[in-house]
Amino acid sequence: MSREVGAAVDDHIAGHLLAEDEALDTVLAASAAAGLPPGAIAANQAKVLRLLVRMHGGRRVLEIATLGGYSPIWLARGLPEK
Repeated sequence: MSREVGAAVDDHIAGHLLAEDEALDTVLAASAAAGLPPGAIAANQAKVLRLLVRMHGGRRVLEIATLGGYSPIWLARGLPEK
């Protein structure tokens, strides 16, 4: 699959299955404003991470070498509420 097709699939999924999220948008904007290189994973991929944490019954998560904090938010959202 070409990168263009993959990007189109990601955009379609994100547009139909993911709602706007002010906290995540803020993290991405702050990362860009700080001059960090673009490196956040796609929202649909991040949602899979969240689902994996939930399915596994995770109680704690740790991401090593996070760039702007985007994917750790998704991971943390997969944790149960205390």
